[in-house]
Formats: sequence, structure tokens, C-alpha cells
Amino acid sequence: MSDVITALITNLFRTLIIKKFISIFFTKEKENNGKENFIYFLFYFITTVVYLSFHFPPANIAINLLMIYLIAQIIYEGEQIKKILVSILIYGINMACDIISIYSFSNYIVGGDYNKIAAYITVLIINICEFIIEKFILKKRGVDFTPPHWNILILIPVISIVMLFCLLMNNLNNQIILIQVSAGILFINMLIFYLYNALLDTYIKLEKNSLYERKIACYANQVDVLMQSEKKISSLHHDMKHHLNELLIMATGRQSKQEIAEYIQNMQMFMENNKEFSCSGNMEIDSILNYMLYKAQESLKEIEYKISIPKDINILSFDLNVIFGNLLENAILAAVCSSRKWLSVFVHYDKGMLFINIQNSYEGTLKKRDEIYLTTKKNKAKHGIGLQNVKRVVKKYNGNIEISDKNNIFDIKIMLYTGSQESALLT
Repeated sequence: MSDVITALITNLFRTLIIKKFISIFFTKEKENNGKENFIYFLFYFITTVVYLSFHFPPANIAINLLMIYLIAQIIYEGEQIKKILVSILIYGINMACDIISIYSFSNYIVGGDYNKIAAYITVLIINICEFIIEKFILKKRGVDFTPPHWNILILIPVISIVMLFCLLMNNLNNQIILIQVSAGILFINMLIFYLYNALLDTYIKLEKNSLYERKIACYANQVDVLMQSEKKISSLHHDMKHHLNELLIMATGRQSKQEIAEYIQNMQMFMENNKEFSCSGNMEIDSILNYMLYKAQESLKEIEYKISIPKDINILSFDLNVIFGNLLENAILAAVCSSRKWLSVFVHYDKGMLFINIQNSYEGTLKKRDEIYLTTKKNKAKHGIGLQNVKRVVKKYNGNIEISDKNNIFDIKIMLYTGSQESALLT
């Protein structure tokens, strides 16, 4: 009876700790407390029944790994690879803590009795590990990005679980060695969390640096646009008297309306700036669109654009850089590699909502993993999370994003509610 009570109590606390553990890495798909509570209760019930019924380590390992993964899969958002990695890491730490506590009190043999205090010590150690990881090691919570080399990261906890399983099943009659080896494996797995955080932090900084570099280039390009426009305005102003005199002579003379219209049209063409595509007066949007569309004009055959936005709009310039910079950069690179070389940009503001539609031609097969488009750029370390950052900004403004790729046309539609700013990017 004491075994059942101990299992019920300790597994309840372990379930709560696992819930805290998983929430470090993932955000929920939707706020559905009923569904969440049911899934965790199912985890608690199944793992408890399997443990009390079999007392067989392979069964416990398999069912715990499977149930932790199902929790991450059903309740939380994120890439499949990340969910697998996190599930194995969490259970690897759980298993190491279990072996350390059990062999600290007795020379346990599989299938035999063990000190009941060990079960409570296991929960305590797991809770301490979770606290250390949450407070001191893993700083980037809920960032949906799995850095490159995940296969190496995932290999270490897998090997750890296999080693612990072999030690457990061979019934080695040496408590000190078992505790030392288990403690070493636990420490290594804790370091994996640190390495994961360090890699994540590095790639996020690279992405931010890329954004800032692009922003500087946009501002430099916009200054050039303004200087060219200023020169043309000054030149036209200087010769305005001559132009007006010529138009007056043409209007009072025998020239036709068509000749007068052509003269005015030539004046308009003189004022056109081939680097100015957006002239809303909104410095942030104008600079990024003018910079990216000018790059597109230099390398593509067809460019279609329609930009209709007010001067004042309640969206942070950093967020605008993230959206337009990443999407247009990807669109241009894809279109350049296609035979059509076509790009279409539509930006429209209406009643507190910003609508963005970017389309481009592409050729070949797009790389996807779990409905997430993967970069085809050579420098994956620097550009791997661009589209994920765009999605994060869209979520920040309570917006919506739709992505489709049909008939060799990549199509992204975004709607943002400009009155909502709730969270920061990459925090």
C-alpha cells in the first residue's frame, strides 16, 4: 500500500515539474485549460499505472518518453525536431535524478524493493534541476527556433539514456560508481541546456545584427533618394520661370494640347526618381521599401507595386524592418533564381489595419519542415529564423499571416492591427 501512495504522490509532483519544464521551451497553441489539464492528467494516470503494473524499466522509459512528446505535440507550438529534443532532454534528466536518489540509499536491484524516501528525493532533485535551468541557464523562453546541429544536441541525451539503462539493467554492485556516473551524465545533460541557450542566443544576435545592418543601409539609401529629389526640385525651381514662359507661349500660340501635355509630361519625367517607390512621408516604411524595391529593380525583369499608407502609423520601425526586410529579401532572392524574375508588392492601410501582400516567382521545390519553410541561403546561421521572426511580429500585433506556394508563385498575405503592441521581438 505504501508503494502505491508513494507512487501517486511523487508522480503528481513530477507531472507538475514536467509541466514547468516544457513551458520553458514552448508557448501554448491556444489558451485551453480544460484540454491542457486533461492531457496532463492522462500523462499522470498512464505513467502511474504502467509503473505500478510492470516495475519494468524499458516500459517506464518508453511510456514516459512517448507521453512527454505527446504533451509537447498536442498542447504546445513548435518544430517537431525541437519537441523531440526537449522530450529526450527532460526525461534524460529525470532518469539520472532517479538513479542517483535510489542508489544513494541502497544497492538497488531491478525488480527489488527500494527506500521510499528515494522517490521523494528524486522529485526534489528534478525540481532543483528545473529551477536552475529556468532561472540561470535558459534565458530565451518560448523562442520557436531550433538552431543548426540539433542532431548533435539530441545525440547526447539519447546516449545518456542508453548508458543509464545499461547501468540499471546490469545490476552493478557498486553504489559509488553508479552514483558518480549518473551524476556525471546529469551534469552533461544540464550542460546541453546551456549549450542550447548559447547557440540560440548566438543566432538571435546574428539575426538582430542583420536587421540593424539592413536598417542602416535603408537609411543611407533614403538619404540618397532625398538628396536626388532635392537636387531635381532645386533645378526645376531655378528654371521654373523659363518653363512657365514656354508653356504660356505654347498655350497662346498654335501648339496643340498634345504638345503642351508632352511638355508637362517631360517636366514630370524630369522630377521622377528611379530610387523612390514609396513617398508616404513615413520615414521608416519609405526607407525600407525604397531600398528593397531598388534592389529588386536592379536584378528582376518585372516589378509591380502599389503602396498606400499614411505618414503616421502605430508600428515600431524595428518591426517594419523585420517584416519588409526579411520578406522582400527572401522574395528577391527566390525571384532572381526563376526564369520569370517577377515581384509584386502591395501595401495598404485602412481603419487601423495594415495589409501586406508580397508575391514572387520561384522555381524548383521549396524546403519545408512541419509546415515551416526552411531557408535555402548558404549562410543558414545568419538567416535561419527570418520568417519565424516575421510570424512573431505578426503575433505581436494580433495579426494574421497566410502563406501559399502554387503554380511557382510564393504568396504571403499579412494583416496587422496597428493599435496592438504587447510583446517584444526575440526576448
